[in-house]
Amino acid sequence: MTNEAPKVFFFDDVKVEPRTGEVFKAGAAVPLEPKVFKLLVFLIENRDRLVEKEEILDILWKDVNVTENALASAIAKLRRTLGDDSKTGKYIQTMHARGYRFVANVQVENGSARNGPEGAIIGGNGGKEPAASLQSVAPFAAPVRPRNTAHGSLAPAKWLSARNVTLAGIFCALLLGAGFSWRFLGRKPSGAVSGTTSIAVLPFQSAGSNGDQVLGFEIADALTSKLSNSTHLSVRPTSATLHYSDSHDDPVAAGRALNVDYILEGNIQRSPGLVTVQLIRVRDAASLQTVSFNEKFSNIFQVEDSLSAQVLRALMVTLDHEEKQRFGRRFTQNAAAYEAFLNAHYFMNLATKEGTRQGIASFQKAIAIDPNYAMAYAGLGDCYLRLFRFGTAPAEFVPESRAAETKAIELDNTVAYAHSLLGYIAFQYDWDLPRAEREYEIARELDPALVHQWYGFYLLVMNHFHEADVEFKKFNDFLPMLVSADAFYGQYFYLRSQNGLAVDQLNKTVAMQPDYPPAHEFLGMVYEQQGRTNEAITEIQKAIDLSGGEYGLGSLGHVYAIVGRRSDAGKMLQSIAEQSSRSYISPYQLAIVHAGLDEKDQAIDELEKAYADRSLSAPVFRFDPRLNNLRAEPRFQDFVRRVGLSF
Repeated sequence: MTNEAPKVFFFDDVKVEPRTGEVFKAGAAVPLEPKVFKLLVFLIENRDRLVEKEEILDILWKDVNVTENALASAIAKLRRTLGDDSKTGKYIQTMHARGYRFVANVQVENGSARNGPEGAIIGGNGGKEPAASLQSVAPFAAPVRPRNTAHGSLAPAKWLSARNVTLAGIFCALLLGAGFSWRFLGRKPSGAVSGTTSIAVLPFQSAGSNGDQVLGFEIADALTSKLSNSTHLSVRPTSATLHYSDSHDDPVAAGRALNVDYILEGNIQRSPGLVTVQLIRVRDAASLQTVSFNEKFSNIFQVEDSLSAQVLRALMVTLDHEEKQRFGRRFTQNAAAYEAFLNAHYFMNLATKEGTRQGIASFQKAIAIDPNYAMAYAGLGDCYLRLFRFGTAPAEFVPESRAAETKAIELDNTVAYAHSLLGYIAFQYDWDLPRAEREYEIARELDPALVHQWYGFYLLVMNHFHEADVEFKKFNDFLPMLVSADAFYGQYFYLRSQNGLAVDQLNKTVAMQPDYPPAHEFLGMVYEQQGRTNEAITEIQKAIDLSGGEYGLGSLGHVYAIVGRRSDAGKMLQSIAEQSSRSYISPYQLAIVHAGLDEKDQAIDELEKAYADRSLSAPVFRFDPRLNNLRAEPRFQDFVRRVGLSF
């Protein structure tokens, strides 16, 4: 026992009492979860130094296997409570890939057990007893796969990050609705879920019209959003499950393809208002629960809440107070706006030009109904970015996308989806690497499951190769059957000069979806580096044929050039010019043909144009081996310096 007076910390208008677990801001008590409170005290007490992530995890989550996601989530909650901003780091400064430093000017005074107002909300323990020591705090995050402590980084784990260069997987960022955790009452049902469990919700089936099929998607979408916030669940996004809309005859096969433990499927009949939901365990095809009930479909909120409650009861799930609050959160209170929002998701995830246009129109409809609908603005910005896949120049969609994401942040600064997209725009189109890092950091702190693949390419450009490997592995583990993600994972190996891994990855992608043009083009590019030029020509020609010339023209021209078929390479230059008259093609395609022909000045001219058009990819520019004969040129090196990619 000690007679030392208890310490009280003051910074700005914040008062922290470690002994009682109380936090006051501007004189008012503010709530903090026990673990978040302990994190705050730990950072304050170590404010004279950078505290590594590993040290924090080892102390605050001692003997519990959690990932850095738990720490990032706690930091985000702490910032929101204190009014901090990760962009400026008023109180907590983020040191990229390393840890955190408490930077506020702290005054330390002796304090009494209670200096706050009566009825204060206690951060550490509700005011019932003194706060526990750091070593004895129980975790608030669910256990997940162990960290790889040998390398000081995350072991590959199954969760989402929506970081996909083609934007095909960004829908994952919409998993930001209210959530719940798994807690079983009494005896667990056979095969009950415990720990971190993966699940996918298939689009509900309907025997009715196409409108009913869209409703089936919307219901599954809403349920996915609910379930995704459980700390015990890893939920596949609707962008991945949409491919399995017709898999209800064999949902177990869909579950195996999606690499999940459980499949939730449903059927709807609008006319009698009948809904049937079935939970299936994938490993043995056991049906754990089948529930049928009547519902009216006049209000999507009513349908969503009723279905969610039924599923929760079927799984014997209960919620704590905080989870109930998250479960009930809505980004709009207008049912018509929400339905338009869900409808936009359906069309956006069709991944077609017409679907993207309809998605834009539906997001705009949601905004017209509710002008304060931040998440609808975020979705609108995403939809605009997807136009690049359909021959639209960046100048035609980047300003609209940026404006929509900026508006989303103005309305609600906690929308991680919008921050991740602003980071992507800063990285992909502006080449503003500091801004990209800030936005990615904010997004990851608000929702640690975001931007893995996008962030992986960012880390690649920054020469953080091991961390980039981890990010890509996370994303691929979570979405093993998302074709676009698989294809760009193959491109990542290509840019890393890991051609054997690239071939394996891309052959797997082609086997999954033989008509996906980028996979064939990337495979041809890898074959070229391996000296398999005949196979390279065959694969790239497939990409051209499948896409109507939107993919592969420059790559094929480059192969022709390096094998001495200069006339054929020239024809490819003409084909690119002709295709450009119908839709936008980046001048980068011309650059790689000229590089193959050893026409260095022409190649650099086209690179300059691509950069001006904002269609030059930073990781491709840095690592594409087809530009290697340009890299020693003084003019090329000057260009590298001017665009800020010299390291």
